[in-house]
This record gives sequence, structure tokens and C-alpha cells, in this order.
Amino acid sequence: MLWIILWILVFIVLVILHELGHFTAAKKSGVQVKEFWLWMPPKICTLWKDKSGTEYTLNWLPFGGFVSLKGEDGTDAKENRDSDSFVKAKLWKKLIIISAGVIMNFFVAWIIFSSLFLIGTKPMSVLPDDFQGIYSESYLMPSLSFLKNEGFLSGDLKDSGIVVEEVLSWSIAEKIGLKSWSVLVDINGTAVSSLTINKVLSKLSNTEWNTIRFAEGIEHSSVEEKTFDCEKDCKLGIVFRQEGDLEVLPIKFWIGGAMLAGLKEIQAERNLTMTSLWRIGKQLFSFNVNDTKSALNQLTWPVGAVKFGEKLLEEFWFLIFLGFGGMLSLALAIFNILPIPALDGGRFWAVILQKLLRIKDEKFASVEGWVNFVFFWALMLLGVVIILKDLIFWRGVKIPFIS
Repeated sequence: MLWIILWILVFIVLVILHELGHFTAAKKSGVQVKEFWLWMPPKICTLWKDKSGTEYTLNWLPFGGFVSLKGEDGTDAKENRDSDSFVKAKLWKKLIIISAGVIMNFFVAWIIFSSLFLIGTKPMSVLPDDFQGIYSESYLMPSLSFLKNEGFLSGDLKDSGIVVEEVLSWSIAEKIGLKSWSVLVDINGTAVSSLTINKVLSKLSNTEWNTIRFAEGIEHSSVEEKTFDCEKDCKLGIVFRQEGDLEVLPIKFWIGGAMLAGLKEIQAERNLTMTSLWRIGKQLFSFNVNDTKSALNQLTWPVGAVKFGEKLLEEFWFLIFLGFGGMLSLALAIFNILPIPALDGGRFWAVILQKLLRIKDEKFASVEGWVNFVFFWALMLLGVVIILKDLIFWRGVKIPFIS
């Protein structure tokens, strides 16, 4: 219960800070803020109303927040004519207002990461060197060799067999029958060990059909052989332990180095996030049932995040939980910057397009308002599907199509 309360508080704070960015930029730009929503309608109550006429409201649907600006939707002719209307604001002011929420999230992530590296922390997890096809230079989720090259890993790996600790539910490994505690024998006739598996796996995508042999049973005496198609974007989907006398040292810098490391962390996690979003997006809109199921199983928000945070607090300490809060803030920034209507990125480019095409403010605001409305509720529907999927998954119940 403690974890759920903490995560709700973290999420609320990040949403408030994001919307506070829009709110502050609008106020400084002379645009009237009509409402400051926490979560989405229907409305529960008005918390208070300030002297400028801005209402602060609490709503029922826990999907973020929103700042409602005067003249933003273009439906009120009187508002559209007022000098403090968003429609009448200069282009550069509109772009600043739209971008301010994302900038705030990036800034919060940088402050959190820099603080962590100044105090000293350890990674949440260590990734294989070819995780999702990229070499991770994140300090919180680093590749093994990056951690060693940066001087935060002592000791050496042992060349040991591959014992599967976990099989991901959407993976090829699950389809071919790999289970926890299976032992990999060879792939395409090449023996695998903890020091060679990444190199062997990196060659899978170059082969249409692959053969894998793995041992089962208490004494691993029963060896099975399976073949699988690996024609595109092939990932086996297993978690295994690499043995050795390794020790992860605290990641700590002086203030200047911590601030620079915070910026590097943002860049590294942006690369990881964009790679994941690109892969999930291709699967989600591939018009293939299996790919769509795989994409939905990889999406998690916010229930899955709560459970992940709970696991972190059980295994690590509060600084790691704080670090995940920074990663969540960064994820919000990256998601909102995507060029999708109803998101900040979509609105940013829509305003530029309006200027280039010289569309009248009132007409453009009205059309954009309807487009944003449709995409907003489409995103809300996707959010409901993901939350239901998470709730059912964490209760251990399988449902058709998604499970």
C-alpha cells in the first residue's frame, strides 16, 4: 500500500510540474488561463479560484492534467477577439507556451539525475551490451562494458553456462517452450556461454530459420531442439545471470561532473526510450495480431509502473525509487514531444503549419480543437486498455487477445 501511495504522489507531482510549465508560460505571455485541471473530466470539484479568474479543479479520470487557455479551441467568437486570448498571441509566444511543459519535465529529470549522481547511487539494472540493438550509456541502466569502462565495475565475468532466470511473456523464447531454469546448449550449432551469447544472438536476424537446443529437467538430462523464424527484428526474450566476482561501485561525481552526468543520462535514456517506442509502434500498427499483442504487453501505465516501483523499493533503496521518478519525468517529456495531435509535439507543429499555410486563427483553432478532441479520447481509450491489461496481468489472470 505504501508503494501505491508513493507512486500516486510522484505521478501527481510530475503532472502538476508539467502543467505548471504551460501555466507559467501562458501567464508570462499575457494569455488568460481559464482552468488548471488535475486529472481529466468529469469534474469532481473546484478546489479554488484565484484573483485572475483561473479555476483549479480536481477531476475523476487519473490520466494526467490539463491547462485550459482562453480562446484555445476557437469556438467562442468573443474570446477569440480578446487580446489575452491564445488565438491572438504571437507565434513565438504560442510555441513557448506549448513547449513549456516538456521543458519542465526535462528540467526536473536533469535535477533528479544530477542530485543522484552527486549523492551517489547504483544502477537499477545492468543491460547486455547489445540490448535492443544499442549500446546503453545510461548510468542507471548501463551496458555491462560501459559500466566497466567508466570505472564503476570491479572484477571479471566467469565463462559459465546460460541458465534462464526469466522468459518474457511476449518473446520467441516462450513460443518455443523455454522455461525458467532451462539451460541453453547451442544456437545454430554454436555452443553458447555467458561471454559468447550476445555475439551469437546478434547474428540471429541474419538467418531466416534458427535452431536452438536447450536442456530441461532437474539434472538437465533432457535436451530439446526447436526451430524458429527470425526473419525480422529478432530478440530471444530471456533474462539470465552472468556469474563472476563482480562488484558494482557507487556512481558518484562532484557537482560539475554530476550536472554533466545528468545531461548524459537524459541523452542515453532518450535513445533507449525512442528505440523502444519505435519498435512498439511498428508492432502496434503492423496489422498483425501477434505483433499487436506483443506491443500491448510491452506497454504499461500507470499500474505496471507502480508494481515496478514496488519491486525496486524491495530490492534497492529510496534513491533508486527517486531515480525512477526522474526516468518517469523524462518519459513524460519524450511522449509529449511526439508529433501526435492532442500532445504538445503535435500542437507545436500544427501552429507552425498554420503560419506557413496562412490559415485564419479562428478557423484553425476550431479545426485543431476537433482534431485534438478525437485524438485525446483515442489516447484515453488506449490508456484504459493498458490499465485494464496491467490490472489483470498483476492479478495473474489471462484475457483473450492481450494475454
